[in-house]
Amino acid sequence: MELRTESVIIIGAGIAGLSCGCYAQMNGYRSRIFELHTIPGGLCTSWRRKGYVFDGSIRYLTGTHPHSRVHQVWEELGLMPGRPIHYYDEFIRFERTDGRAFCLYTDIDRLEEHMLTLSPQDEGLIREFAAALRQFRDVEMPVDLTPADAREWRQMGQEMLPALWPVLRWRGVTVREFAARFRDPLLREGLPEFFQFSPPDFPMMLVLMTIAMMHDHEAGYPIGGSLAFAQDLARRYTALGGEIQYRARVTEILVEDDRAVGVRLADGSEHRADLVISAADGHSTIFDLLGGRYVNDTIHAYYDHLPVAKSLIQVSLGVNADFSAEPPSLSFPLPRPIVLGNIWHHRLVVKHYCFDPTMAPPGKSVLSVWCEADYDYWRAMRAHPEHYRAAKELVAAQVITALDERYPGLRDRIEVVDVATPITYERYTANWRGAFAGWALTTRKMSMMMGRGMSKTLPGLRGFYMIGQWVEPGGNVELSAASGRDIIKDICGAAGKPFHTG
Repeated sequence: MELRTESVIIIGAGIAGLSCGCYAQMNGYRSRIFELHTIPGGLCTSWRRKGYVFDGSIRYLTGTHPHSRVHQVWEELGLMPGRPIHYYDEFIRFERTDGRAFCLYTDIDRLEEHMLTLSPQDEGLIREFAAALRQFRDVEMPVDLTPADAREWRQMGQEMLPALWPVLRWRGVTVREFAARFRDPLLREGLPEFFQFSPPDFPMMLVLMTIAMMHDHEAGYPIGGSLAFAQDLARRYTALGGEIQYRARVTEILVEDDRAVGVRLADGSEHRADLVISAADGHSTIFDLLGGRYVNDTIHAYYDHLPVAKSLIQVSLGVNADFSAEPPSLSFPLPRPIVLGNIWHHRLVVKHYCFDPTMAPPGKSVLSVWCEADYDYWRAMRAHPEHYRAAKELVAAQVITALDERYPGLRDRIEVVDVATPITYERYTANWRGAFAGWALTTRKMSMMMGRGMSKTLPGLRGFYMIGQWVEPGGNVELSAASGRDIIKDICGAAGKPFHTG
């Protein structure tokens, strides 16, 4: 019997929700998105302060080149034509206290030569690293994240066949395990810093894939930043006939006879549909909006034991100075450790956005520093507004002092200061514990991504799906968009309908 799935409610206008809405409209479903914020994007966001734009999300985006497989999704969503992309020559520079620096160049040949110059005694390992990078130029993740049937499994297997050997070789290796083999302490310490906030068991395979994609210009930064990217996707969705209701916080998913039938909003209004799809925070969806009624041991284990992305503080500065000659991201040691909130920091990572002319007035720069934060500390501070404000001001002062020591005279050129805490993230996105993403990416979750992944349904509940970073381990912008595509394709398949992408 054909499923009756004419109308769809989507919770959250982040990238996953907007993508899901676009594909729903393309396939004849009537969809509405309910979003608690006043703008689209969720965690994929930016904010403007006195002529400066502070970006809180995208550092690079995969699928930016037409020969990349992921590019298909951006083409279907209408996001690539005419969008300028910045491709990094150097992604991050890591400095040690002895003054030596490891530059993570995106050109494989240049990176190999640089590493050999830094550490001739590590030649064998450096050659192995460079060879792996060249192998991973042929590795691409499929557009369909979780195959729904045997035919899709066969198709995925055929697509992944050229990458079989490097994937099998590296899928269980962590960055720290590989880096520990270097004799040179600079390379040993610097390579794990490729991704800030990466957990101890962060997969080496993701480092290899990312550098390989950057080498081939399959990964770059979309000019305009995160909010502009999300706003373009929102415009695409409404142009397809979809409806977004902002300032609409969902407080409950309505269930009748173990079937999701709609949502209740904070204003008390109820809205019904044939399907409900949550692109919102996983924890609040399962344990708050559904009251924890549809869980099993596996779901409890996820939320009790799997590591989530770090909570963080973002200190953003608008500076009357041109930083374009500096590396776009610099990790540098502090002469003296500083305490931010209640966590000691021995180094800072500072990023600039001078490659994007939309971020600052001409001749000026945006600097951004992300630091690990303790959610519970900031939650307790928020209960006392005057203490909360003072704590934010102290964090800003300490970061500015550290940057002024690294860049003498910087303090006098600062025009705008902005501090976002985990509570800021929680307030605007409802993300669990104010984390800047979903699950932390580990080798275990990398394997899950390459298998069946996490279930997009809940046990015993019909007419309901989850998408986004809480069901796509390692969920980034690309995976979130693909997740929205994936679920509509599965819904079409269950209804016996062809899946359309335009």
